[in-house]
Amino acid sequence: MPVLIALDASPASLTLLDLVRRYCRPGEQPLHVLLAIDPDFAVHVRPASYTEQEREEYPAACDEQQQAERALASAIGTLREAGFECQGSMVAAQPVEAIVDKARALGCELIVMGHRHLSRLGRLLDPSISAKVIDQVDVPVLVCPAT
Repeated sequence: MPVLIALDASPASLTLLDLVRRYCRPGEQPLHVLLAIDPDFAVHVRPASYTEQEREEYPAACDEQQQAERALASAIGTLREAGFECQGSMVAAQPVEAIVDKARALGCELIVMGHRHLSRLGRLLDPSISAKVIDQVDVPVLVCPAT
């Protein structure tokens, strides 16, 4: 059964990959890296070249999506170099929905994801993505605190 690694394009993703390398063993289970980008910033559903018109009309969206594509490719490369069987996907969806749907579709045995440190008020107003995922899945979730 695969392990799902949900990451974003932040520098904290490196810490998450270190955690995966520490607690998973190459050859024991396949890994799937998932990166969900905000649908408001999705120029393309899948990695693709951007037209000049898209770059002019949606410069921030193109930049955000390219950063996400680089982060995904880098994570997959890092894990493969460490000897893991690894696939990846990027989706234009809200993170909680994307993580829960992908974990169910793959039949994952574990989800590994990061965690932002929110204030108590912040958590009351909008619970963390990791807390929302934990509430919606029936598999263990290993949460890596942001450093």
